[in-house]
Amino acid sequence: MFALRSNARRALRSAGSLLLVLSGTGCGKTDVESARAETSAPRTVRMVAVETRPAQRFIEVTGTLFGQEELSISAEVSGRVIAIHADLGDAVTHGGALATIDPTDYELAVEEARAALRAALAKVGLDSLPEADIDLTALPLVARARAQESNALARLDRARQLFDRTPPLLSEQDFADIRTQHEVASTSAGVERLNALSLVADARVRDSGLRSAQQRLADTRVSAPAEQVLNFRVVSRAVSVGEVVTEGQTLFRLVASDRVKFRGVVPERFAAQVVVGAEATLFLDAFPEPFQAAVSRVSPAVDIATRSFEIEIEAANPGGSLKPGSFVRTRIFTTTQAGARFIPETAVSQFAGVQRIYSVIDGKVVEHRVEAAPTEDGTRELTSAPANIAMVIDAPRALRDGMPVLVE
Repeated sequence: MFALRSNARRALRSAGSLLLVLSGTGCGKTDVESARAETSAPRTVRMVAVETRPAQRFIEVTGTLFGQEELSISAEVSGRVIAIHADLGDAVTHGGALATIDPTDYELAVEEARAALRAALAKVGLDSLPEADIDLTALPLVARARAQESNALARLDRARQLFDRTPPLLSEQDFADIRTQHEVASTSAGVERLNALSLVADARVRDSGLRSAQQRLADTRVSAPAEQVLNFRVVSRAVSVGEVVTEGQTLFRLVASDRVKFRGVVPERFAAQVVVGAEATLFLDAFPEPFQAAVSRVSPAVDIATRSFEIEIEAANPGGSLKPGSFVRTRIFTTTQAGARFIPETAVSQFAGVQRIYSVIDGKVVEHRVEAAPTEDGTRELTSAPANIAMVIDAPRALRDGMPVLVE
């Protein structure tokens, strides 16, 4: 009886174990099949076309803005500043006054030089110096000496006639005296001519001294260049009323900024692409919109230290908004490449510095590693990619090579 019960219990435990095994086996198979079903279900993707169009090539250069002309105004004479006529930011007319230096000492120097000239002119009997060469024979000193020489020559001719008669009507001693008087008068005329020449030269020196004194008097008025046709503005003032300045000391800095010049350096490898007249765009941090310009000058030589060459780009600045000294980023347009390829930025997947795009072949994803450069219009240019790609997956997420997909 006891043995029968034990066998029955063992049979029941075996049957329960078998049911548990069968039940566990059935649940595992359902889960695997469900996972496989989910994995093999194709995802739906949207395709976008690869656009082919011309692309404008350019190079970017940084540099500084300069005025069309910039100059420093220095004191031509020394003295005390008695007036300031222009300050920072003021527009300066052609030849307009900037400052005035006390002219008193220079006015006295002019009067002294004028008096010296008058004295020199009085010695030769002139009121003023003619611009042309002076006829020395018309000067009183020379005219008197020439008259004396002419009179002595006439006496010598009469004495010769008397001395040559037979018998002579004039003694040999008297004839010799008259001949000597003529020689003395002739020599005196030459000496007076040389003396007059020296006096005239001295008068010209005095005249130059007067004009120099007048110029120094005029230089007490510190002014902008009168010969320039540009419009200048004051960049800085380095002098005040009452200050004693010395000759050559910088007082003002001026800039002509109706037009500005960008200066920068371009790497040597772009020497064949950057030419005079090439279009350019200037970008300044202070302005939201760029400024249009053109390359105006290109250096004919490359700097051997930097392997680059300098360029200038001119731009109109009628309102004066572009300020010389500003930092500028410049884009110089070089060539136009036909057949460049572009895709939306959303079609590029990037991870760890690697860019990828995805195409679909026979219903499966194909991965391509590419190089795609961003552009201003929000697209990416395919600079390195297979040439046969016409459509790519837009917004690829969690895709892998060989994954089945359905195209919308």
